[in-house]
Amino acid sequence: MTTCGNPFRMISVADTKVSNSYDNLIDFLHKTKPNLETLPQILFVVSQDSYEFGVVSDLYKAAYKKSADPYEIVVFVAEPGDLENFQNEAGNLDMFAAQKLFIIKSGVTFFKPWLGKTKSKTSPKSFSVPETVRILIHYDHWDLPKELISIFRDKVSHFKSSKIFPDKRKEAFLRAAKEVEIKLDDEAEEEFLLKVNPSAGAYLKNLEKLKLYLGKKSFNLADLKEVLFQSSEFSSSEIVDYFFEKDYGRFSREFSKFKIGKDSLLIFLSLVKDHLDKLRIYKIILRMYDKVLSEKEQSDLLGIGAYSPARKNHTFKRLKKESSTFNDMEIKELYEFLLEMNQKIKTGSEKEETVYYFFRKMEDFFHPRNRTVRTR
Repeated sequence: MTTCGNPFRMISVADTKVSNSYDNLIDFLHKTKPNLETLPQILFVVSQDSYEFGVVSDLYKAAYKKSADPYEIVVFVAEPGDLENFQNEAGNLDMFAAQKLFIIKSGVTFFKPWLGKTKSKTSPKSFSVPETVRILIHYDHWDLPKELISIFRDKVSHFKSSKIFPDKRKEAFLRAAKEVEIKLDDEAEEEFLLKVNPSAGAYLKNLEKLKLYLGKKSFNLADLKEVLFQSSEFSSSEIVDYFFEKDYGRFSREFSKFKIGKDSLLIFLSLVKDHLDKLRIYKIILRMYDKVLSEKEQSDLLGIGAYSPARKNHTFKRLKKESSTFNDMEIKELYEFLLEMNQKIKTGSEKEETVYYFFRKMEDFFHPRNRTVRTR
């Protein structure tokens, strides 16, 4: 247990009124940040991600620092004897005691003696605290037991960290961006929604990382790739993106991470073929059936019917752009190259000379010095 204090005045909690639950961290911040006086007296942050609890903890601490009454912050980390100390300190304050914030980490372990088959004979059926006390709990689990909620009665509030449903992701992203006070362009927004884990904590953490690393408020797709999706490991999916964007600089930087014996050219070639198939079909649709087929019919032909709306929109935009940068001859040559590489790998494995040959062919593709120029 640790404590810290400050001789300032704290906000009153006598008339605090909040809803019993929030949708997620973004919803909590949206509803509480403008009016710190309305912070819940008892809040459970139900999340296996400590980041979300840290955000809320900082918000509570900021509320205390803005006031002028003496206060004390007490932190429990589920050590032996902490639960008993908490009961004594939180439940037995007199009306003239300093304002107190109790921060409880590892809530599952901390409250275990109060719950289920393992609860002790002395576990309370109810637990009330004075208005001078606030309690913030990180309940490190995916759910909050009703038995624990009933002990604290109507003063308890909570939110859970769960996956955001596809139809709610754009709204959650926009609210998160508003909280962080940044903006992404359309292409970057689509990439963010496609690749970032759909949870409130992940959205906020990644947006804050962008703002912190680049020190600005507006971001494009290149910014996201530089800050959020960079890795020291070779990424087949990333290098496929660079290939179809015809971005030789990023392609070669990504390929420099390739390790013979660990990474696989076959995975990359398979991803190229899958996307090349989509591009070939899209070009046929564009030429002959664009005004005949509905978007759903086009999606089904391209094999993207099951994609989320954001991912589907992203794929259509990407294919439209690529259809104008890849001519028919290039697509034909790419298929021939895929067959050639597949044969080389099957007969000689992915040895150094095979990898070197592959990269030289890629250089020729990006810089066609000795190729005959053809048009569609």
